Amino acid sequence: MREAILAAAIAVASCGAGVTPAAQLKESVDDYTRSMRWGHVERAAVHVPDAMRSAFIRQKRLAQAQIQIHEYDVRAVEYTQGSDKARVIIVAAWSRPSDPVVHQQMIAQEWRYRERRWELARQYEVQPGPAGTDAVEPRDAL
Repeated sequence: MREAILAAAIAVASCGAGVTPAAQLKESVDDYTRSMRWGHVERAAVHVPDAMRSAFIRQKRLAQAQIQIHEYDVRAVEYTQGSDKARVIIVAAWSRPSDPVVHQQMIAQEWRYRERRWELARQYEVQPGPAGTDAVEPRDAL
């Protein structure tokens, strides 16, 4: 119920006059990363397609018991005006409660614009390669 209310509130807020898909994308990405950084899984889940939401919440709650996220840093947003797709690159800093070492992980996200709102369709780890290239290891987090 709470998820539906949050989703409705975001949908209403994003349908305002003059709000462009690019501005909506920025708001959605910012809300998702802020929510994940502070452990608000249910709030982050409003940006996931309905069919994937329950599994997303379950998986992220299990992950919260095993790791602590210290930072979520949006490094790049690839979006062409008028497109219904976007790619976002995030670097997450995290550690395990039993291990004080802070790890960094680069994550690529695929966002889709559907029914006048942006949804996180997929995310996977990206391994930085030599000379600025990226080799992708497709370990879906959704």
